[in-house]
Amino acid sequence: MLRRLGKLSGGVFGAATVVLAAGCGEYGEPVIGGGATVVPQVMFIASEADAAGADAAAGSDASAEVATGSIRGRVQLTGAAPTMELLVKQGADIKDKEVCAAVDVPDERLQVSGDGGVANVFVYLQKAPKGGRPVVTPAEPFVFDQKNCRFYPHTVVLPVNQTVRVLSNDSVAHNTHTYPSKNNSVNSGVAPMDREGKLEIVYRKAEAVPLAVKCDYHAWMNAWHLPLDHPYGAVTNENGEFAISDLPVGTHSFVVWHEAADGNFVQRKLAVEVKAGEETEVRIEYPSSMLKL
Repeated sequence: MLRRLGKLSGGVFGAATVVLAAGCGEYGEPVIGGGATVVPQVMFIASEADAAGADAAAGSDASAEVATGSIRGRVQLTGAAPTMELLVKQGADIKDKEVCAAVDVPDERLQVSGDGGVANVFVYLQKAPKGGRPVVTPAEPFVFDQKNCRFYPHTVVLPVNQTVRVLSNDSVAHNTHTYPSKNNSVNSGVAPMDREGKLEIVYRKAEAVPLAVKCDYHAWMNAWHLPLDHPYGAVTNENGEFAISDLPVGTHSFVVWHEAADGNFVQRKLAVEVKAGEETEVRIEYPSSMLKL
């Protein structure tokens, strides 16, 4: 399953450790809306016996569990982190200032913890691995909210066919405009204080990279959605940490993507070996020289 962690213990990770440097090629948020990552259920896949074997052993259990392991890691900025100015300062004279400038709005393109952990970094497999678990679409919609002219959450991994219900906690109108490559674009108004979620979005296809979500009424509003057709993706938490479990044993190539990186890719092909029953630690170094802000 995929998940975004809130707090990770400081204990020893797994037996294997991978340390990688990037190649070339609390926040004080209100608790509203959905979490940063959908946690789909997973189920074991029974292996298929060949026809002859099935005929010879009718009624026998031919299923076998695929061996799996997991990874747990951290994305850490190396070098000096630039100071990020506020997108909106409280009291600023802007459109819909009574709502949009009621509080400070941070620039979420780069959020770095005191020891260099980078939040909102996507780590994922671009394609479903052989022997991987199928993604299961949750029955409940994912809540995508907005308050004080800011989207919540800023980043999220979603399973394909998951219903995204768009809410608003603002007394001014918004619109939600998506910029996908493979899915149909959505550009629809959201009424003030819509707590029912009349606008719903469903991504039917997986995207190769996260897609932007914007509000055309308030140009600074921005978020990123990544629909996947497998459960092997996550976004880093406020400390730069992430975890992905139930990975088939073998070496997998992960994409590490961040909106503030020049070209967006911190790593295009991050090779990580997964061993049966083990948790591999992955430390990803993100040089500040890669930033483009």
